[in-house]
Parts: sequence; structure tokens; C-alpha cells
Amino acid sequence: MVLYGSGKLKTLMVFPSIFKGEHIKHTEMVKILSGKEITVKFDEPCALQIDGETILNVTEYTVTAKTKVKAKA
Repeated sequence: MVLYGSGKLKTLMVFPSIFKGEHIKHTEMVKILSGKEITVKFDEPCALQIDGETILNVTEYTVTAKTKVKAKA
């Protein structure tokens, strides 16, 4: 999920809806992506929130899905 193009006030108003999964209804500021590998490039450095950690001055971010491996007994 990518949140973009919103001001601080709008973001604060929408943020609580994340806990109920209703944030995806805000299509004017939320984009849902799917794929095995996704790269997001920013026009200018920005801060990212990833699993509660803040990463500053990010210009590009790539995420790769891991495949679950089933153990055989």
C-alpha cells in the first residue's frame, strides 16, 4: 500500500481507518500494489514508515515477496 499526495490533516483523518482495513477506500490517496517485486521511486527524498521504523531521505524503495517453504516430515 502506498499513501501519497495528501496533506497532514487529511492523513491524520484517514489513518485510524487502517486498523479496520478501510483505508483502501480512499483511492484519492491510497494505491494498492501487488506483485513479487515492487519498486517505488520518489521525485524527491522522503521519510518512509515501514513496520514502525522511520527511514529518512529515501529516493527509491524495493520490496520482494518471499515464498513460503513447506517442511516435509
